[in-house]
Amino acid sequence: MRKSAVLVVALFAIQVLASASVSAVTPSTVTPIKHVVVVMMENHSFDNLFGLYPTLNTTNSGPIAASLEVPDDVLDAPKGIGLSQIPNGTYSTANPNEDVYPADWDNGKMDGFASNSGSVAMTYFSSSQLAVEWDWAEEYAIADRYFAACMCMTDPNRLFSLAGYAGGESIDFDPPPYIPANQSIFAELNSYGVSWGYYVLNPAADNFPLNYFDGIGPYSAGLQSWDSFYGSLNQGTLPSVSWVMPVGGGASGYDQHPSANVTFGEEWLLGVVDRVMQSQYWNSTAIFITYDEGGGYYDHVPPPVVDGVQTGFRIPLFVISPYTKENYVSNTVMDHSSTLSFIDYNWNLPALNSYVAESGLPLDMFDFNQPYAGGTLVRQPVVLENSSVYPTSLQIPLSGLPYQRTGYTNATLASLGAKLYVSNNTTITPFTQSVEFAAAVAVALLAVGYLAVRMTRRSRKLASETPVT
Repeated sequence: MRKSAVLVVALFAIQVLASASVSAVTPSTVTPIKHVVVVMMENHSFDNLFGLYPTLNTTNSGPIAASLEVPDDVLDAPKGIGLSQIPNGTYSTANPNEDVYPADWDNGKMDGFASNSGSVAMTYFSSSQLAVEWDWAEEYAIADRYFAACMCMTDPNRLFSLAGYAGGESIDFDPPPYIPANQSIFAELNSYGVSWGYYVLNPAADNFPLNYFDGIGPYSAGLQSWDSFYGSLNQGTLPSVSWVMPVGGGASGYDQHPSANVTFGEEWLLGVVDRVMQSQYWNSTAIFITYDEGGGYYDHVPPPVVDGVQTGFRIPLFVISPYTKENYVSNTVMDHSSTLSFIDYNWNLPALNSYVAESGLPLDMFDFNQPYAGGTLVRQPVVLENSSVYPTSLQIPLSGLPYQRTGYTNATLASLGAKLYVSNNTTITPFTQSVEFAAAVAVALLAVGYLAVRMTRRSRKLASETPVT
């Protein structure tokens, strides 16, 4: 049920990034967006959360739901594959097996989930559990071609979202290797005077995933608490870029990771969004909400290769902003580095690295140029509550929208001529944590053991040769 796509490259190509030298970049922005807020939840595929959006696969879904733009959902999936809806009143599932993603993928056949990740992989939620998230998809913009950056679990994907790079790792791992902090988005933002903050529940508890960056110490002032984020909204000190994370800092149960109750995480997420909406920053903010990876849940769309990297399974992306198109479905191919790409684009910075340069830009999800009736470009916030139901009343009649409700762009920073901030990504493994050091220690221990045995034998021999008086 895909609609004809609208190419929007020309609208943004006028912003020629190559025309500004690195030394001439200032913190001014290309778009009216002055603040970006990024939230990354955990472990749900697109089909698992939006498999039945927007009509619940019924003919009596009501006039609002029936009028909404339809993404590529499970109604487009192959028939007879054994999908089942999670019953109303059930808000969690068991955790699918996550360490078998290549077998789930099956070289793009997408037919290995049930036999590898388990029968729970073939289930999906609906608006009865996630009314707020479905309402955001209705009122703002959602992407149906957004993929995890890596066909793997949490750690590498979160690193891609902060560095466009995971050190060559494709499984969850404890460092080393480390990624040099000066190759991260934090270093780039610092270099060009763009303020930022990374917010977790309690920074004193732990700093995951910043512990994967070597040399993160000089950037530690940016690691702050959720309370600091809320305070910045109230006090007028919100940085240009904020990451507000439900993982790290000792947080538990907020990230929707199975087998957690998904409504608990949605309630936390709603609190973040509503506080931004009700702050002085709403008119200049874009909120990007996504999930780190699919969690082993089924998705029917084969993931693409980006800049030589096999991406992971499709996951949701919402963009909530006064400039976001209403009820828009983006078909732009994107991944976790697309948020970095937007940050670089918006502040007129070099692409963080070659991977970020080749990642799709989410520009088609915004309307910066075509006013609504009355001449305004800025939409008022649609503030939802925990008790909100789906569907909600549309803010603007669909017939009055000055744009189509689906489309895509081929625009990337590379296509716009952007330079690179990091031309060659590297990793760091301290010698004391290296394989070579471990091997040297093992050899030394063997040598010590060997000498100890020799000395013991010699002592025994000398003792046996000594006359008894």
